[in-house]
Amino acid sequence: MRLSRALKTDQETITRFINALGSGSVALSSSKLPRPGFFILAHTFIEEYINTGFFQKEEIIIKILEDGGFPADTGPIGSIRTDQKKSTAAAESMLNAAKQWEAGDTIARSETGWATSEFTSTMRQHLERLKSLILPLIEQTISVDEEHAVSDQINSITLKDGSEKYTKLIEQLEETLSDWK
Repeated sequence: MRLSRALKTDQETITRFINALGSGSVALSSSKLPRPGFFILAHTFIEEYINTGFFQKEEIIIKILEDGGFPADTGPIGSIRTDQKKSTAAAESMLNAAKQWEAGDTIARSETGWATSEFTSTMRQHLERLKSLILPLIEQTISVDEEHAVSDQINSITLKDGSEKYTKLIEQLEETLSDWK
């Protein structure tokens, strides 16, 4: 239970971000107002908050599963790794397409939307899998004392620029969305 609380703020922040990014993707398909800078800025959050911060915390969970005897390439570990790779690849596709779109490639606009949708879908599934399958499995694998130690270890991982930067980034994305309506 404590481990779930250690990741709760990150999961809520990522969910808020995904909601904003998903809304950007919807706006992209239904309006001429969206601009590539929105998606380029969103990639900053993905790279710094998710890939560098949150996935680092997941490495602690992966280590627990490995120590618990789970195979490194299948089962829960394989699922986490697959989600991480798929979301990272979709985010890179989104960034590349948005940069091409920014440079004048009009076809890249729809590619940006597709990659954005792929990223948000993958991350939603990943967060749900983490919450409903992985964390309960971890709680069954380690003792309460070990869980407290792991929670402390997860809580000790901080973002180099602090979390406020990313809250402001999400707010900026949300403000941009409101301008598109």
